[in-house]
Parts: sequence; C-alpha cells; structure tokens
Amino acid sequence: MDYRLPIIIWVYLVATTIGEVLIFYRAPGTFYVDIAIGTIAMVNSAVAALYLMDLRKEPPAVQYLMLSPLVLAMVLIMTLVFALA
Repeated sequence: MDYRLPIIIWVYLVATTIGEVLIFYRAPGTFYVDIAIGTIAMVNSAVAALYLMDLRKEPPAVQYLMLSPLVLAMVLIMTLVFALA
C-alpha cells in the first residue's frame, strides 16, 4: 500500500496549522488575519475531505456539493467577525 499521499497531506495540514498560529500571533484580532485564517481553514477542510475521504474519485457534481457547506461556514464566520468586531 502506498502511504506517500496521506503522509504528504498530513505534513501539509500540520504546516498550515503552524502557519495559522504564526499568523495569529503576528497580529491577533485584525480583520485580515481573521480572513486569512478562515480561508486557510476552508482550504484545509476541502483538502482533507477530497483526499482523505476519497471524494476526489466521485463525480464532479458530488465534489461541488461537498464544497457548498464550506462556503456557508465561511459566510457564518465572516458574519460573526463583523458582528463581534
């Protein structure tokens, strides 16, 4: 069994998590930091779903349906950022 792809994805997820923490500690609470962290989190969840859950082998319609809750979650996060700022 080939374990290269899951290990590469795991390293990517760890690296982006460390990047999110570094971005947050550089300028905590600013609008652009919140946008960057939300975008990175959305991309991370899409990568995890597409590769680790084997959704990349599904038809494109199923892949797009999987991405729609991510957009809704990003809208919710942005609404909370504007409401609490």
